[in-house]
Amino acid sequence: MTIDVSRTDLIKEIQALKEKSLIRDEVVAGLCQAIQELSIREKELNVIMSGAKAVLEQKGFKESARAIFDYCKDLIGATSGYVALLNETGQENEVVFLESGGLPCTVDPELPMPIRGLRSEAYYFNQAVYHNDFMNSEWIDFMPQGHMSLKNVMFAPLVIDGKSVGLIGLANKATDFNENDAKMATGFGELAAIALQNSRNLDQRIDAETQREKVIENLNQALSQVKKLSGLLPICSYCKKIRDDKGYWTQIESYIDEHSEARFTHGICKACAEKYYPDLDIYEDK
Repeated sequence: MTIDVSRTDLIKEIQALKEKSLIRDEVVAGLCQAIQELSIREKELNVIMSGAKAVLEQKGFKESARAIFDYCKDLIGATSGYVALLNETGQENEVVFLESGGLPCTVDPELPMPIRGLRSEAYYFNQAVYHNDFMNSEWIDFMPQGHMSLKNVMFAPLVIDGKSVGLIGLANKATDFNENDAKMATGFGELAAIALQNSRNLDQRIDAETQREKVIENLNQALSQVKKLSGLLPICSYCKKIRDDKGYWTQIESYIDEHSEARFTHGICKACAEKYYPDLDIYEDK
């Protein structure tokens, strides 16, 4: 038999035991800390499961990435950031979306975002990196004019087949980023990478299906233009007319013209020329 007790009630019971001197202070502190750690781990697990659900829903990458970013940002406590993908040249980031967290930012969104500074380390090492005094760091020289203030920053890569293909950027956490934040951001980066791969696979399937349908359409169009005569044709033994499917007798030329791609040009054979035009030397030997 199990008894469902909330963490708050459990802490109260521990405090009550402490007041009755039935439990030592250091044991109370350890138990309370363990309960708090358990609560944090449970919250992290629930948020990661929500991020996984966003991947399984197989929506467009931008929508999935936004959901994963929001879960990550809220769990870690950052207030701003972005998701970006490596461009085809591998030299710049292409921003999928950016969250300023309400801070003023006048940077032209069309400006390129070169792979340099701290984020280049995330790309190079395929792991999360962070700095908790960014405005006084060596990386500040790479910030464009008009960029919002960054108290601290973290970058977690999106890794596919051992190569970083994008980043989750996080910034302006009230307290410092730590190693547990880096682990959490790495996990969300992996979810975003799966969402990206799923999106690319879906795009490839859609392209292949579109191409297949186009080929089928072209084949059907070609087949519709091909007419073929086959089977037994009822033909008059005397006038050589052919009876069609409706029972009408038509000239052989008309029938073949209608049921095939053949076209007639009329001439006269030698036997008919001698029979019908005996006075003309149409086939006079030269």
